[in-house]
Amino acid sequence: MLQLLLLLARSGLGEAKMVMGIAEGMDYQLVTTFCFTFPPPQSLGVDPGFALPAPPQPNGHIHSQTIVSSNGHQFLVVNSSDLERELPCQELVKRAKVIEPLSEKTREVIAYDLTLNVEPSMNRQQIAAVIARCGQPVNAEYIVEFTNPGGAWEQHFACSDQGLLHIYTWFAVAATILGGFATSAQRVLHRRQAHNDVSALFFAGTAFFVARIWLFTIHLLVYAHNGMGVGVLLFVAQYLDFLSNTMVMLVLMSMVHGVYITRPCVPPGSGERRVLIQVAGAFAASFLLSTLMCGFKVDSLLSPFGVLKGVGSFPYIVVRLGTGIYCFNRGMKMAAEPESQHKKPYILRFTFLSAGWLLIIPITVFFTGQNSGNEAATIMDLANFATFSTLLADLWPSRFGTLFSCTKPTERMHPYSEFGLAD
Repeated sequence: MLQLLLLLARSGLGEAKMVMGIAEGMDYQLVTTFCFTFPPPQSLGVDPGFALPAPPQPNGHIHSQTIVSSNGHQFLVVNSSDLERELPCQELVKRAKVIEPLSEKTREVIAYDLTLNVEPSMNRQQIAAVIARCGQPVNAEYIVEFTNPGGAWEQHFACSDQGLLHIYTWFAVAATILGGFATSAQRVLHRRQAHNDVSALFFAGTAFFVARIWLFTIHLLVYAHNGMGVGVLLFVAQYLDFLSNTMVMLVLMSMVHGVYITRPCVPPGSGERRVLIQVAGAFAASFLLSTLMCGFKVDSLLSPFGVLKGVGSFPYIVVRLGTGIYCFNRGMKMAAEPESQHKKPYILRFTFLSAGWLLIIPITVFFTGQNSGNEAATIMDLANFATFSTLLADLWPSRFGTLFSCTKPTERMHPYSEFGLAD
């Protein structure tokens, strides 16, 4: 499997980052942004002390195919900072690095095929492709490709996405190892008929997590080849991220409440149970909303999570922050109760684990910059790996009975409990 993964990665020498769509709006419409990276002269195999001059560095390229049905359109290449400042259309045209008119005297539908060279002086500068029609509505169809002159692992990735394929190649290997251990533990517990609700949720969440890592890695490999990836795989991966995170949240929340550890369940009808259901419901609903918004965002092709940096992710980030604080407070209160003293180390460990896992994602999203998606993805998935591995160690068959020593009656253990004959 690893050899296949590396072979596919090496085949990613093909096309470029590609975006396609319909530009509609007033004055101008953003197509996409990109950041070119150029290899330093040393990487071209030139000896700095050699007498012959160094060969010229390769250029990057922007290939645009545009269809317009009216005059006055222009294809612009501008600095992203100018767009962020929300400059008016005429000012954007004045500041543009490249201006290509998309108009002719004929009234027929016009198709344009442009190839623009990007020089090494644009190294690591964030640029934006824009279709403008100042003072008039924009109506154009486009396919735009960005060819980065970097190596095989970087050619199709912008500055903030450099290294993402490397990282997720190793994450896919780690996920395979995690999945193997989890499968082994699950089979032993199933054979012993020792599973409970919490362990079942955990192993299902682990399966979804491993599948999500592999689907996103495959998407990255295809993206490295054609510049677009497989949108369906990305959407499914983000949805599996929602499922795995929600399941592990329920596992951790059950543990900080002492379920199966110090008591068989949270008392039905109690205020504690109502609050637990409300918090869990808010977490799942806000996460699903953010996942759907991220999944339907056309220009977010390299986001491994159903979370966006923007207004769409704000409800989920706030709810996740509140959930982390709630789990910490609830776990500390549970650990202080007299009936929990014999399991206090377990409760405290799960309290700090849940708080750390739930809070690290809001902290990462709040304090990483807009162009640090690679770093944020690494931190967030490292936290996921650490959490799943820790829980797997605690739910390992040799420790399972020690941890979950307070079980509730089941039909197998107490077949006559409905007659009041169970102990």
